[in-house]
Amino acid sequence: MKILHTADWHIGKQLHKYSLDADHQLFLDWLGDLIEERKITLLLVSGDIFDTAFPSSASLSLYYRFLQRLTGCHCKVVITGGNHDSPGVLNAPRDLLRHLDIRVVGCATEACEDSLLLFDDLNLAVAAVPFLRDADLRRSVSGQTYDDRAESIRQGIRSHYEQFTNLHQQLYRDHTLIGMGHLYVNGVTVSDSEREIHSIGGLAAFGCEHFPEGFDYMALGHIHKPQKLSDTVRYSGSPIALSFSERNDPKYVLELTLEDGKIAQVESLPVPTSRELRSFTGTIDEVWATLQAFESTTRLETLVELHVVEPTFDPQKSVQFDMLLREFEKASFKIIKPRLTFENRLKDADELYAVGTDIEDLNPRDVFMRRLESETLDEDTRQLLLEAFEELVQEVHLDHPNP
Repeated sequence: MKILHTADWHIGKQLHKYSLDADHQLFLDWLGDLIEERKITLLLVSGDIFDTAFPSSASLSLYYRFLQRLTGCHCKVVITGGNHDSPGVLNAPRDLLRHLDIRVVGCATEACEDSLLLFDDLNLAVAAVPFLRDADLRRSVSGQTYDDRAESIRQGIRSHYEQFTNLHQQLYRDHTLIGMGHLYVNGVTVSDSEREIHSIGGLAAFGCEHFPEGFDYMALGHIHKPQKLSDTVRYSGSPIALSFSERNDPKYVLELTLEDGKIAQVESLPVPTSRELRSFTGTIDEVWATLQAFESTTRLETLVELHVVEPTFDPQKSVQFDMLLREFEKASFKIIKPRLTFENRLKDADELYAVGTDIEDLNPRDVFMRRLESETLDEDTRQLLLEAFEELVQEVHLDHPNP
């Protein structure tokens, strides 16, 4: 029997206001093909199905079209909620989806029996644990110290999972037990795209060793970089890059092979790269040359993070930077995060004035002239800036000849 573990899809994600819907469509198409080709029996999705609590109609359409496709694959599905998901949105169609062999647990339930999902035909039990919110784990007590609160959360997480192992031992010990979770486990590596990453688990320094014994495998979500914490505790990671900090991370889904009720093998199956994220840094001339030589080779348009760094302030560099962005508007890639920095651009205001001089004693022209004097500019540029300043002063009526 084969089980597929994935998480952190973040359908609806926008990268610097650029939609990743096409990336998700290609991933879900590939995932559907993979499930059919490798005859996957059970798909586990460990939280953060959507990027926001109120997904758009386009995001919901992607999600439901994928689930509809699985109805012909004879693949059972378990979906749990993450910290980005709305429990109400996930749970709303769960009674209908149950008839399609799709189980959804959007939030923690009062009785663990409701979240211990039994697949008797597979001799399998799944502890479908979603993202646990603070209220699910403890009640703050006045006068508690930080260490007390941390220990309370740590014990709350462990106790939550112990309910499942205890119930399993009492009633279903002949079933293989797989746990799911959406939390931070101490010691993992995170990326820029993981928000509120320490909210549950991190505060308590919850470690891999704190999970109770009894689980044959723990399918985790919340961390976007795939990581192996032990032979049986793993993060699948996100299937697509969700930030530029993830641009070099491998992307996988994990395939579990069960033999005689035990996990015989866990294989990382690489997700095809449909889009590159690239980051270029250098002076305006260096970046310009790099972009001219670069060609996108992926199916979807490459997204580029651009950071031009110049040693000294020069208005002409700003003009050239704008020209660069216009020059590559129709390239085979798209610049979505441009930035221009001058290393010595700003000085503290008090460095521009003589000791004992208050800025309130100066008129706008005095401030601007001293700012000009602090820069190394040629005479033509200085005159151009001064003329522009005079025009602005007249337009906004800030000219005070007798301060």
